[in-house]
Amino acid sequence: SGIMEGLTTGTPIMMMVFNGDYRSRDYSKIKEQYRPMHADFTYDMRFGVRDYRGGGRSSARETLARVAAGAIAKKALSQIADIK
Repeated sequence: SGIMEGLTTGTPIMMMVFNGDYRSRDYSKIKEQYRPMHADFTYDMRFGVRDYRGGGRSSARETLARVAAGAIAKKALSQIADIK
């Protein structure tokens, strides 16, 4: 939604991703260590909180939304203002 015939309609652009493979208990093995290539460590150092269960700001689900929105913004900027 939010796009028609290659143009935005002014309504929000919706992106939906389903994740049927999420189980908090799967993360109990890494309770005492940081995940490689993840934001666990930096988030913990900055805010003093770490959710080892795979949720929160360092989760892949959270990151996915930011990356997808950035891709849309990049495309829009290249078309509107010739910014690459």
